[in-house]
Amino acid sequence: MSHSRFFCAVVSGLLNTILLLSLTQTSCAQDYQAYLEDGEFSAAIDAADGDSKALRNIATSQLAIGEKSAAVETFSGITNDVDRTRALNMFQIQGSGSSGSFGGGFSGGVGSDRSNNGGSAGATVPNGGGITQADFTTLTQLLQNTVGSETWEANGSGNGTMFPFPTGVWVDAEGTLNRIRKSDRTFASRRNFEDTLVARAPVQQPSTLRKVSLTRLERAVQLRVAQGMEPTEAMMYLAGLTEIRFVMIDPDLGEVIIAGPAGGWKQSDNGKIISSIDEQPVMLLDDFVVCLRNAFAEKGKFGCAIVPRKENLAATQKYVSTAKGSGKKWQRGLQEALGKQDIDVFGISPGSHAARILVEADHHMKLLGMGIEPSINSVPSYLKRVELDANGNPPPMDVVRWWFALNYEQLISNEDQTLFEFRGPGVKVLAETEMINKHGDRIHTGKAVGPTKTFARDFTEHFSKLATIYPVYNELKNVFDLAIVANMIREFRLGKKAGWGSSFFVESKGNVAFKTASYKPATTVDSVINRRILKSRRNGKTTIHTLVGVSGGVSFDPDAFLNVENVETERDIEFTSQLGKATKNIPAVDRWWWD
Repeated sequence: MSHSRFFCAVVSGLLNTILLLSLTQTSCAQDYQAYLEDGEFSAAIDAADGDSKALRNIATSQLAIGEKSAAVETFSGITNDVDRTRALNMFQIQGSGSSGSFGGGFSGGVGSDRSNNGGSAGATVPNGGGITQADFTTLTQLLQNTVGSETWEANGSGNGTMFPFPTGVWVDAEGTLNRIRKSDRTFASRRNFEDTLVARAPVQQPSTLRKVSLTRLERAVQLRVAQGMEPTEAMMYLAGLTEIRFVMIDPDLGEVIIAGPAGGWKQSDNGKIISSIDEQPVMLLDDFVVCLRNAFAEKGKFGCAIVPRKENLAATQKYVSTAKGSGKKWQRGLQEALGKQDIDVFGISPGSHAARILVEADHHMKLLGMGIEPSINSVPSYLKRVELDANGNPPPMDVVRWWFALNYEQLISNEDQTLFEFRGPGVKVLAETEMINKHGDRIHTGKAVGPTKTFARDFTEHFSKLATIYPVYNELKNVFDLAIVANMIREFRLGKKAGWGSSFFVESKGNVAFKTASYKPATTVDSVINRRILKSRRNGKTTIHTLVGVSGGVSFDPDAFLNVENVETERDIEFTSQLGKATKNIPAVDRWWWD
């Protein structure tokens, strides 16, 4: 056969193959359309063979005759999350007659602006993935009647509202942060909450390494919300995860997976959701979504600052130098001069749960540093560290600046970067000693000295021990862990490798998106002062050292840590086998977590 005849034969064969494929596809399309016209939805779905456009058309037809649940089930067959989200945009408009965001299970809180009441009781995750939701009504009524009763809208005298997203602080009608104290912790609903956990679901069982597929979780939450149901507790609490040890991707299966220790959960005395195993805080879907949106919109930079006001610092300087006395009356005058401090949140919504944790952790660290809250022996307060100099004089009154920052040591990966582990305590405290002039200006020194420096050092060294006593620090670490995962998805293109656009979790123009918690933002907090009486060893002279104007905040910036050059390749078989173990026993597509 000549080359020309051979070429023509090949071309003819290819054309015939293309024609055959075209006829086959046309036949399939005609089959699904024919079934759809006859109202045979099951047969139409089978004939569609996973085609996104066909499934969307079938679901639309089901929706048109009022079969909403069946339509959502058809939507669930759209495996590509971007296509599914686009289809569900139409579903929301046609099915519910409204537009905008929808979502959010326990997505309110003390002082929240959300207008739901916590969602559907009795809702469960398919295949044993969830539990009955708790009834927070008793708790809500108790708080409204006992804590700042005049500030609640329900009592007819304020504008504060409350919804069941537990937290350890509350914000009054003026935007001032308040801590829930022991006298407020008579939560009658705690037993009601724990009673709902008597019949333990599988997700409540302890696990040393629970796997949560973020891709599947997004799909499960999205479809549940599309049916008008709230996400279950298991979804909102990330199947009880208390820590993230591994981040994995399987490009072939289209999975982005996080893994770590997990188990059941319960309500703490101050209304937070904690592990029923070790009473440490569980991770929250709400925080992950906030961090994921921040990663793509702000490249992962966020934080907060609690800052004394310049005019108040000037007034305090003047008061200390002119006012006589040292008793309670003098201290009250000092408190009035110092007044309130301003709270600034950047990079994430000030009304988010994650922002509330940043502010609460930072404020609590200041109280501990000033000796207001009890510390541990290995981390004495700033005032306990203060000593008189050789002339019997105390340190000058200054602004002590402490702030939380990232403290991960290593980012470990296998050779093809489908398995990651980040190691380290997660959080550290940095410090700077600032001076104040007579005008109240804070003069940055760029360094920390004396007690300011040593308190930050010791707090960092004993962070884990402090976090066991005060779980708010582990809540902060949870936010940092979730933020690291979110920024890994962006920086290392994990979503793209797995074919996941996170289109429901990440807000984008024109798309319906998961609605996160919306609290009343805390904008101010009362300044806290403390003092220590020092006696000179030389002449017995008594000196009072007063600590005022502590500033600082939280600063999260992943750039230095999440750097390709910072990734260490690990070839140890015990490490590299984790991905295979995680995906070997992966359950059916409608299950988003497994042990």
